[in-house]
Amino acid sequence: MNDQDILRIMTDKPYRKNVGMVVFNSLGKVIVGERVQFPGSWQFPQGGIDEDEDYLEAAKRELYEELGVKKATYVTEYPDWIPYDFPNSLGLNAHLQKFRGQLQRWILFHWDGSLEECDLVHHEQEFLTIQFMEIEETIQSVVEFKREVYAKFVPLFKSAIQNYIAENSKSK
Repeated sequence: MNDQDILRIMTDKPYRKNVGMVVFNSLGKVIVGERVQFPGSWQFPQGGIDEDEDYLEAAKRELYEELGVKKATYVTEYPDWIPYDFPNSLGLNAHLQKFRGQLQRWILFHWDGSLEECDLVHHEQEFLTIQFMEIEETIQSVVEFKREVYAKFVPLFKSAIQNYIAENSKSK
């Protein structure tokens, strides 16, 4: 099989619908996790959208499955779906091999819990560990093939986080 054949096969595949969740606290820090399969890289929780599932419902479900967080407050979302292709070098599991990449919807949530309240193992473990980070640092901390995606939504979410904190500190 030559490169043209591989390229044709890759582009004939559909994108998998996926949702990403950015969770921030009242200090403006966001939760990122070190993925089991990408030690040293830090990313936001994300997961597939089931057939006939609303993406906001999927975001809440995935937030619970990956972090054990149930009571996060919806703040906003990136207005468009953002696609990315899986690199050929990525050792995909059989379920993901039928997809070209993922088509993501990004949702911003506020949650003031502590990392100790998170449960990374009650479902299928995705993260080795989690930490709080400045949102703008996440573009460089994520695996390289997702950086373009993060560069799209991070500026909008950074502004939304600052606005949310400013608005909610006035009401206290």
